Amino acid sequence: MSTTLAWFERAFAAYWSPVLAALVLFWAYRLGKRALAIWAGHDVDFPDSKPSKETEPGVKGSMAWAVVKWLTLAIVLACATGYGLFLVLGSPSLPDRNTFTTSELLDLMKIGLAVVGGLGAVVALAVAYRKQQVSEAAHLMAAGQELREHTKFFNERYVSAAEQLGHERFAVRLAGVYAMVGLADDWPAGRQTCVDVLCGYLRTPYPEDDPTEREVRQEIIKSLLDHVWDFRAGEQRVRMDFRKVQFEDLDLSRRKFSGEMDFEKAVFQGELTNIADCVFTGKVNFSGAIFKSGTTSFAGSTFESATVLFHRTEFRGNRVEFTQSVLSDSELSFAEATVGDGMTVTFRDVQAQHSTISFEGVHLRNAELDFADVSFLPSKAYRKVSNISLRRVVAEATALTFRGSKINDTNLRLDGAELADCAIDVKDLELIKTTVLAHGLMPVEAVKLFHSLTGAMQKVPVPEHGDLRQDEPQ
Repeated sequence: MSTTLAWFERAFAAYWSPVLAALVLFWAYRLGKRALAIWAGHDVDFPDSKPSKETEPGVKGSMAWAVVKWLTLAIVLACATGYGLFLVLGSPSLPDRNTFTTSELLDLMKIGLAVVGGLGAVVALAVAYRKQQVSEAAHLMAAGQELREHTKFFNERYVSAAEQLGHERFAVRLAGVYAMVGLADDWPAGRQTCVDVLCGYLRTPYPEDDPTEREVRQEIIKSLLDHVWDFRAGEQRVRMDFRKVQFEDLDLSRRKFSGEMDFEKAVFQGELTNIADCVFTGKVNFSGAIFKSGTTSFAGSTFESATVLFHRTEFRGNRVEFTQSVLSDSELSFAEATVGDGMTVTFRDVQAQHSTISFEGVHLRNAELDFADVSFLPSKAYRKVSNISLRRVVAEATALTFRGSKINDTNLRLDGAELADCAIDVKDLELIKTTVLAHGLMPVEAVKLFHSLTGAMQKVPVPEHGDLRQDEPQ
């Protein structure tokens, strides 16, 4: 028995200090990890004999439990620090208490009082931190309540404006337009929804028996297109969806078009569709639209890094004007568009650089395609050229005019075009560093005409069947 006790005494004397150090370090690690999580603002679950009560939203547990946690953490850290110093100093033996002098006892008392004061400071800090948490939680709750009240108020205004838009009386519907636009001003989070409602109203069937409806719709269009909203950095801009909308005598002159507007399959009718003196940037879509107006004018507009699509668009009026427009790094694409009999599509006095005007696959009959006095400016970048594309154009009894134009650094593409009974005017046309691509061009007279232009093509024999072959530029 005595041997066993002696063995336990020796083992305890040899291993008690490492075991205690390991336990202290383990709990210090656990408590330190949780303390860092708390300071970082994360929720930490502490074991408790009773379910924790939330005194305020976002604040868990009672005040007493918070004080106990912080006080325990402070004591453990203090013990760990003291024990660490004890080991660093070589585990010195403490003197007998009878050997302490009065001065040393007073110093020990001061140290004890300092420790107690430190623990009291920890308690005070815990209480202050807890109050700060409660204050922040109350602020968040108040902010959330205010946000809910604002949202409720905006939703009530939205419902009221929507009901006004569906009213039978003209004055009430007009008031609904103004109410919805005003709500879009005041409610950035719901601005796109308000705009979508107004655009959706424009897509509803047009009541022919109500003469006041046109004024309501014109006011919607005017309010949306003339409105300027302020956007903060990172906010998405409002997208105006005018797809399948019917416009009559629409005046959009002197406005800026960007990628926020979509006119796909819209119908433009009346005497004049005026989109003159505008600025186009980004991608604007008129694909599938129908222009029934007598005159459709884009005259004097500026296209800057823009892509304006008229794919499969129908032009049924008398005249489409792009006169005196300026194109820079832009593309106007009329691919597979339909031009009505007797129409004139004019680009007279247009200035372009690094840009493309494409009529690929367009059908014209008894029409006029006017590129007179056009200036395609020299390229400012290596291997960057402009393009005029009439590929696969099918034209019958149509006037094609390049009179007085000066075209630099451009590919003039006529490959696959069929120009039957067409009058082609190339008087005073200057082609400088310009390549004409005419593979499959018909008839042979058109091939000979473009072949005769100085600098237009390489000198190669003209085949009898009108197929002039030349490699396309890389």
